[in-house]
Formats: sequence, structure tokens, C-alpha cells
Amino acid sequence: MNGKVQGVYMNLRYRILTIDEQSYILDMGRPFWKILFPFFYWILPQTAYKVNDHELIEKIKTPEVKQKKSGGEGVLAGLIGVFLANLLQPLVNFFDVESSPVVNSIIVAIVFFIVVSIYLYINIRLKKKLAQVVDLKQHSPVRLWIRPQSWKHFFFISFFYLFFLGLTFLSWGGYIQLANAVILFAGMVFLFISLCFSLLAIALGNNKVVFKDDKKKAV
Repeated sequence: MNGKVQGVYMNLRYRILTIDEQSYILDMGRPFWKILFPFFYWILPQTAYKVNDHELIEKIKTPEVKQKKSGGEGVLAGLIGVFLANLLQPLVNFFDVESSPVVNSIIVAIVFFIVVSIYLYINIRLKKKLAQVVDLKQHSPVRLWIRPQSWKHFFFISFFYLFFLGLTFLSWGGYIQLANAVILFAGMVFLFISLCFSLLAIALGNNKVVFKDDKKKAV
């Protein structure tokens, strides 16, 4: 069956799923390890909570705003990126420090856990933020699959997730050899971006949904 996915206002952890005028709040932050591997959002069933209060759904729903199409932003972002890269080059050389690959590897491991901990903290904060409006424990949970919206969406998420994850490994691999603090920081940013792309695995708009209990096949 088809369902419409909408965002929750200022809360990337949750989605609102509407099927045949019935609303569900989809929790994308549980279990947390799914964020580390976005492909599991499509492979494994998700937890959603059935909410019958239409006014409550309207209260937390992200307003729909039509976006103006423009091709200039991408070009401008690319020019800014090249400009910043040139400015950072002297800074990269300045932050070269002496240390062994073993010590650098330990530092990379610590930084990885710091990034994951920060992301986990944000995830918990988003849960508490929604809990101020609606207590999901008071609503009936259901298990369902949400398929990729399209092949284009599947390849888009997969490409950018793997792209930034690859940049993370390259940056931290370079840090282990060069011990450059800027490269270490760049790896942190790339990892955080890749985690953000995993939250986009379930796209806004119409999606194919399969309930676990009744095994209804999406059409």
C-alpha cells in the first residue's frame, strides 16, 4: 500500500506516516545503530505509533512549503568550497604535529566515539523534545517496512552516504600517517554528514509501505 511521509517540525528523528487517513509517528532513532547503516532502514521493519488525534498531528507536522528551483546555489557552493580549500592550505601545514601511527590510531578511535556520542546525545534530545508534546508510550506500536521511494532516491542516499563515509576513512587514514589536526577535524565533519544522510533514507512524500503483521504487499 502507499503511504505519505511528512516531517515533524524541527525534529529529524521522527516522521509522520499517513495511510488511508490514519496517522502514525515513525521513530527513526531506534535502534540507534540503524543510523550508522542507513540500508537497514529499508531492509528491517520500523517502529511506528498509531495516533488518532488529528489536531496533535497537525501541531507537530512540518508545514509544507514549495521550494523554488534554482541551479545557482550549487555553483556558488562549489566556488566557495574551492576558495575555502585554498585558505585552509596554510592552516593545514601549521597544524602538523609529531606523533606515532599507533598514538594517532588511538586518537582516531577516541574521536569516532566522540562523534557518535554527540550524535546519540542529539538523538536523545530530539526524543525528549517530542515527548513534551506527545507520549508515544500511550499509543499502539506497529511494525512496518518502508521501501525506497524510487531507485533514484536509493542511489542518491547510497552514493552520498558512502561518499562522505569514504572521505571520513581517507581523512583519518591521512591523519594516522601525517598527524595533521585539520585532517582529523575534517574526518569528524565528514562522518557527521554521512550520519545525517542516513536519516534521509525514508524520503518525504509517497512511499510504499508493508505492515509486518498482515504482510500486505505494496502496490
